[in-house]
Amino acid sequence: MASGNQGRSRDQGRQNGGAAKGERDSLKDVGQRVQEGAEQLGQRLSESYESTREELGRRYRRTEGMIARNPSPSLFIGFGIGFGLGLVITTMLAERGRETWAERNLPDRFNKLPDSLHGTLEQLADSVRNLPDAISRHLPSALTRR
Repeated sequence: MASGNQGRSRDQGRQNGGAAKGERDSLKDVGQRVQEGAEQLGQRLSESYESTREELGRRYRRTEGMIARNPSPSLFIGFGIGFGLGLVITTMLAERGRETWAERNLPDRFNKLPDSLHGTLEQLADSVRNLPDAISRHLPSALTRR
């Protein structure tokens, strides 16, 4: 009887070995497909990066030329944008009960703007605070995993 059991276990081993080999082959195929997909994705990302880099370089050179041709307006526009962003960031970071720099230093006519404008500025500050979350909601989930 012992010899009969040994024969069965050998046959089962051969059958299991065949099934295991089939599983290994299918896993190997899956691995190759994943690798090919990753290579294609890498190639697409590389192409996209290159085209974006070229386009940004072109736009940068065009902007440089425009600034070189119009230095004074460029300076004033840059100053205005920086000042405006500074006010928005100050509003965002200021404690609610505390007087802000803008409230202390700007003329009264700016501080006494209608409440709707103050509300709009607060909404803008909230929007800027929530900007990363808003952007991440529009990205594919594969890019937003941390």
